[in-house]
Amino acid sequence: MIPYTQEHRMLQDSLRDFLNKEVVPNIDRWEKEKTCPAQLFKMMGDQGYIGVNYPSEYGGSEMDFWSAVIVMGELSYINFGGFTGSFYAHTYLPLPLINALGTEKQKQNYLKPALLGDKIAGLAITEPGAGSDVAGLKTKAEDKGDHYLVNGSKTFITNGTIGDFVVLVTRTGPKHDMTLLLVDLASSGITKNPITDKLGWHSSDTSQLFFDNVKVPKENVLGEEHKGFYYLMNNIQEERLLMAVMASYAARFAYDKTLRYVKEREAFGKRLSDLQALRHKIADMATKLEACEAITGTAIREFIENGSAATNRITKAKIYTAETAMEIINDAIQLHGGVGYIEEFGLARVWRDVRLFSIGAGSSEIMREIIGKFEIDGVVHEKLYINSRGGVNLSA
Repeated sequence: MIPYTQEHRMLQDSLRDFLNKEVVPNIDRWEKEKTCPAQLFKMMGDQGYIGVNYPSEYGGSEMDFWSAVIVMGELSYINFGGFTGSFYAHTYLPLPLINALGTEKQKQNYLKPALLGDKIAGLAITEPGAGSDVAGLKTKAEDKGDHYLVNGSKTFITNGTIGDFVVLVTRTGPKHDMTLLLVDLASSGITKNPITDKLGWHSSDTSQLFFDNVKVPKENVLGEEHKGFYYLMNNIQEERLLMAVMASYAARFAYDKTLRYVKEREAFGKRLSDLQALRHKIADMATKLEACEAITGTAIREFIENGSAATNRITKAKIYTAETAMEIINDAIQLHGGVGYIEEFGLARVWRDVRLFSIGAGSSEIMREIIGKFEIDGVVHEKLYINSRGGVNLSA
């Protein structure tokens, strides 16, 4: 999937060594405790893994987008979906928006400490009555001259409890009139309610956030006022693309584990890998996995070349990998038999964690609607409002 360079290989090797030494030995404990280890953000920041493709003046390494693919892929492959999700929600949801839209002061106060792991970030969009339908958001920011007064609530916010700040999506007018605000989570009027009983992502911090007359200074407006909806619609393509990467690598973990198992396990006097029915199942899994990796790789290349104009391809990659990864993992559990159903073996965890991918960042049903607009209605991507690595274009 990745066109390796020496720099890419060095990044991958160093990250693997770091994860195997500092993370893998602790995963089972963190999962049982349902703990998102906040110290890992600092450790990842100190090693430079948060800012691999961000500007050097804010603590990044200025590598290409493939470096982000490597980081998210390696995290996904160690079967630690909870922290991987929290890291993803920190690094690739709010930070691209700050990088593209932020003032110098905002970048110094928020982007730089986030890339160094000194602050933990989140993106607050979803509400109790509005998920995939972003236009249905009700959290309101009332213009008070030199500040906004925010009232409303958000739910399913990753890093909402342990986070230091969020990019908050607020309504400032009718329909698509929204504004993005940088909000410090220690601000007066914010209440946090952790959500701990979840199907998967046990090591991810998830929270409800309530805003009661929260005062946000105008200097914390991210980008132009009233343009937030359009910024989000462009930025979400990077979010969906990396989710396809995560799904593909999680499926690769399950497949590799299964391939080793069927070669070692014996039944009826033969290795499982010698039984024709199981050989055919492995063949199907391998074919699906290669298709996941191929469509994701194609989408990445198109995204690198065309940014959010690659929406059609990215949407296809997101829905295909989310649903096909679940099929591969389900087959992996089946081929393992009873041990596949045992918690400590790891397949149950990856099955739970990957289930979110057909819901998060836009459900599969929404993905099909978007693809239908391109393929049936002939819709063309109208405007490129934001390039998360290269600034803003409101005139396109």
